[in-house]
Amino acid sequence: MVETGRALSGNDSGGPAAERDHEQVRALLGREPAGRYDVVVRDADGGPVVIRNAPLLDDGTPMPTRYWLVGRPELTAVSRLESTGGVRAAEAAVDPAELASAHARYAAERDAERPPDADPRPSGGVAGTRQGVKCLHAHYAWHLAGGDDPVGRWVADQLIASLSLEITADRVLVGHAGWTTTLPVSPRSLIDGELSEHDPPSPASLTNALGLVADHLDDILRERPAIIDSRRITLSGDEAWHLACVEQGTADQLVPVAIARQDLEDLFRTLATESRRERLHNPALVAERVDLVVATCCTTLAIMRRMLFTEAVFVPASFGAR
Repeated sequence: MVETGRALSGNDSGGPAAERDHEQVRALLGREPAGRYDVVVRDADGGPVVIRNAPLLDDGTPMPTRYWLVGRPELTAVSRLESTGGVRAAEAAVDPAELASAHARYAAERDAERPPDADPRPSGGVAGTRQGVKCLHAHYAWHLAGGDDPVGRWVADQLIASLSLEITADRVLVGHAGWTTTLPVSPRSLIDGELSEHDPPSPASLTNALGLVADHLDDILRERPAIIDSRRITLSGDEAWHLACVEQGTADQLVPVAIARQDLEDLFRTLATESRRERLHNPALVAERVDLVVATCCTTLAIMRRMLFTEAVFVPASFGAR
């Protein structure tokens, strides 16, 4: 959840609160900010989500992007949307005249803060572009800061409708509309617990593993009931992508891939009934993940079944958050 608010930050000396903001912004950017800014949107804990930049950097370089998305959960969510064709989809969904008007409003607000003798000066609208859509992050940042941005609204609607999972060996991160939480179970904890006794796993142990994941998801749904309205699911993380590679029979594909739940169900029936030795003959299966792939499939299907998803989009590491 994000909340609008303002705190003077950047190069001004504003006391401990401003210093804390500056440290957080620097950590989120991974570098020292190159110009003055305000924190204009915060998360529920008060951390920076969006900063508003001065139209010129400290060295006089024009800064066309007025609103900058810095919150990590929000960055991750929007990056996943971009990685699955979000820029083209947004451009197709939004009326061109409305978008052009938004670019003009954005430029006018930014340029109103520009010193009259500044040269060179910032140009373009959102993210420095004059037409079309260049960067969903910039549009969403302006929307969160209260801007009348049709692309930002579109992004917000897409995030509300999407559930994301990041599955690694030791963690399952659940994300929805910039909000994230960790599922209290992981592929490794499943193979160390419910799936530890038999090779191949017994039907009872598989049922227990699926039920455990579903139970923990239900706890999350009680905390954030809006998730139940999600219409799409995107999976990332090393173990999720390994599962996609095994299902596809190749590790060479490095673009997002949509896989039907029925295909994952078929794969699950194969993996869960094979011994470790037999699973190793599956194309694209990595030997050290011979057990993790079963647990990852359990995790994925338990969530897809509970949420009634019929398809999932798997995103490789090269398309991760920026």
